[in-house]
Amino acid sequence: MAIAKKLIVFWIYTILLLALLATGFVAQVEYQSALNALVRTLENNVARSTALPYAFYQLNTTTLERSMDALHESSAVTAAHAYSSSADIIATRQYPGEIIAPTPEFSAMRSGTGDAESTLVEVTGDTQSSGEGLWSALFSSDPIVHLTVPVLSPVNPLIPNLKPDDFLQANSAPSTNSSLMVIGYVHFAINRSVILDSVSATVSWVFIAAFLALLLCAGLFYLMVAPSLIALRQLEQHASRILSGRQEANKPLSENSEFTDIAKVLNSVAEGAQEQTRDLGLQHKLLLLKADESASQLNQRDEELVKASQEISEARAKLHQIANYDHLTALPNRQLFSEQLNMLVRMSARDARPLAILFLNLNNFHRINESLGRSAGDSLLKEVAQKLVGTIRSSDTLAHYVDAKPELNISRLGGDEFALVLSHLENIDHAGLVAQRITATLLEPVTISGHELVISTSIGIAASPRNGTDVEDLLRCASTAMYQAKRKRVGFLFYSDDMEVAGEDDLRMETELRKAIDRNELSLHYQPQVDTSNGSIICAEAFMRWEHPEYGYVSPARFIRLAEKMGLLWELGDWVLVEACRQIKAFRDEGIDLPRIAINIAPQQFRPAFVERVREVLTTAGLPASTLELGLAEAILMDNDSGVSRFLEDLKDIGVYLSLENFGTSHAPLNYLSRHPLDELKIDRSFIVNCDTDKNSASLVKAIIAMASSLNLHTVAEGVETEGEYRFLAKNGVGIMRGYLFSKPVPANELQKLLLVPWHYMSQIQRMALIEGLSSTHDAD
Repeated sequence: MAIAKKLIVFWIYTILLLALLATGFVAQVEYQSALNALVRTLENNVARSTALPYAFYQLNTTTLERSMDALHESSAVTAAHAYSSSADIIATRQYPGEIIAPTPEFSAMRSGTGDAESTLVEVTGDTQSSGEGLWSALFSSDPIVHLTVPVLSPVNPLIPNLKPDDFLQANSAPSTNSSLMVIGYVHFAINRSVILDSVSATVSWVFIAAFLALLLCAGLFYLMVAPSLIALRQLEQHASRILSGRQEANKPLSENSEFTDIAKVLNSVAEGAQEQTRDLGLQHKLLLLKADESASQLNQRDEELVKASQEISEARAKLHQIANYDHLTALPNRQLFSEQLNMLVRMSARDARPLAILFLNLNNFHRINESLGRSAGDSLLKEVAQKLVGTIRSSDTLAHYVDAKPELNISRLGGDEFALVLSHLENIDHAGLVAQRITATLLEPVTISGHELVISTSIGIAASPRNGTDVEDLLRCASTAMYQAKRKRVGFLFYSDDMEVAGEDDLRMETELRKAIDRNELSLHYQPQVDTSNGSIICAEAFMRWEHPEYGYVSPARFIRLAEKMGLLWELGDWVLVEACRQIKAFRDEGIDLPRIAINIAPQQFRPAFVERVREVLTTAGLPASTLELGLAEAILMDNDSGVSRFLEDLKDIGVYLSLENFGTSHAPLNYLSRHPLDELKIDRSFIVNCDTDKNSASLVKAIIAMASSLNLHTVAEGVETEGEYRFLAKNGVGIMRGYLFSKPVPANELQKLLLVPWHYMSQIQRMALIEGLSSTHDAD
């Protein structure tokens, strides 16, 4: 009967709750009605009193006290006070009662209320609250609420020597007064406890009546549900017997239609359980028979399992080879090498012997892939792996796994990167001797796909425990040293702490360089080439600049090196080509004449696709090919490859202007000049310096000028900075110069200002010529 008990308890609580809610509602209504009736009575008494206005006018305390006594009609009023219109207490009356009400501040009772309005508030301390309801009366610490009623004067109280008759006449003829004025306030302290006592009897009867009515309803409800509760109890007992197996199926329960269907379901469940028990017995017997039959099959399967185990072992060995060895060179991959290195680092620490990691990277390997194809690159990697295995001596790698091969100390980490661990070293400096031996071995020519190749390498060396005892730290340090060796173009370098800062900085700059084009951080500055015969600008040479929002202007030498390392020179060169053509087109659209604009092209751009790209950009910009000058590096032209000649011939077929940059800096044989279709030769700044004062420099410059003239090449002097250098070059036939003597590289808007003035540098040239003439005259004198 747990359900019946819960229902009875539920209804008892429900009856109490409903009775309390009904009682509370009646109490609230009765209390509020009683309070409102008292407030209205007091307000009406004040309004009807004819003596109060004159008493306030005279400030007669005795009269005011008698008047307030006449207003006092309820025992709930414990005190009364008379306030002037300026909030001063004039008279006070305290009436008998259990509570003596303290007099609050007048401002606390009247805060936020108009002068002619009544207020009923509860005052706590110096502040008022709106709690005058039943809840506040029951639970507030102060049972007193304060009623202030304004006393209105029917005549102007500012008139002196008024008589009682004046107030009586004004009250008898109110229509003659256009307005009433507040002459004072009457304050009543009302004890809410008295009001609560007055309504308690009514509330008690309401509670008793509500409780009895609800109790009657609960009894009727129980009489209605009692039969169902009895049937539900029988159903519970029936279900318990079925679960314990003591109840036969299909036994009738009761005739209560509400639970008959449930009883039928329980009977069907019991019948199904009995059938399932019988089925389980049969299945148990069948399983015993099958177990005997399966025992004979297990022997046959054991033989099959032995065979499968052998196949799995072979497959596992192949998977081990695939998972731990490089498929191309058969050297250990990074995972296996790291495991071996971790073991060797611990052994090195135990024996207190140094250990070195050599991190190798092949220089310019990507050019072999690009020019000869990836199959040739793979063949070269195999050849390098064999050379490395043959170069390392057993004395260099004495410590290794007991059942491992010495080749575990050499790994291809990926791409063209290899790593070696040297564990049997008396001194860490001996790792440098091994690096020298490896470098010399790899420099021996190899033949790949019919081409004889010479491969150089950059090696970084990290030592344990000096540079770390963790595998990843050692590899990172060795990699950092390798990149520094590559940047400085030396064979190998030992890791030092200052490399870390430079390496991290390079990584950040590489990331930012990839985003520079999209962020419009790149720009071109232009340095004019000046025709010394008339002072005009005949060409502007473009120089790339990178202004980073955080690092400011980044040195071109730095970001060009990074771009070469990252393989971005093609993208940067293409951007320069497009931007330079766009700028000269913009000048021409504004009517500004710039005959030619010059850009330098990188070795990575020497491919057939560049020729088509130049033609496409010129066509898109609507420019003649003669407006574009392409500067070529001397090292590229020295190559005796027929592909270079075809590349330059294709460019000349387009009609672009070809110049040779930094002539004379590579100390190469000069016969390459006659093989290529060049238009111009630029004398490098290193020859121009002090050519006016140093005889050797002067002789070299004169020889270059004479040779260019014999080859019908125009000559441009680069880096002219002094007037002495200018006068020497002009005197020896150099008609085009570029350098800080005329202008540094400037943005396009500053170049535009130079171009707006025809023969911009004529006055400067004439001034230098005049100074030279005066000097010659002085020398002659």
